[in-house]
Amino acid sequence: MGVLKRQDIQEVNIKAEKLSGLTQALFEYHDKLDHFQLKTICSLVYDIAGEINDWTEKEEEIVMSLEEEVRRNG
Repeated sequence: MGVLKRQDIQEVNIKAEKLSGLTQALFEYHDKLDHFQLKTICSLVYDIAGEINDWTEKEEEIVMSLEEEVRRNG
């Protein structure tokens, strides 16, 4: 397996900002939103959180692979 390169963090930063905005909207407007709007926003929050989790898991694998490569090569 070849050496993996670190991922660009900008993509995950943008997703985190979106997640923050959606959760802020939920907090501030939950009593004014109808069932469909709440369900849609919650679905978006869930999807974005999943994407962030996938990114962090992949990044952890990359970091561990790079650290192992350094150990092997001294």
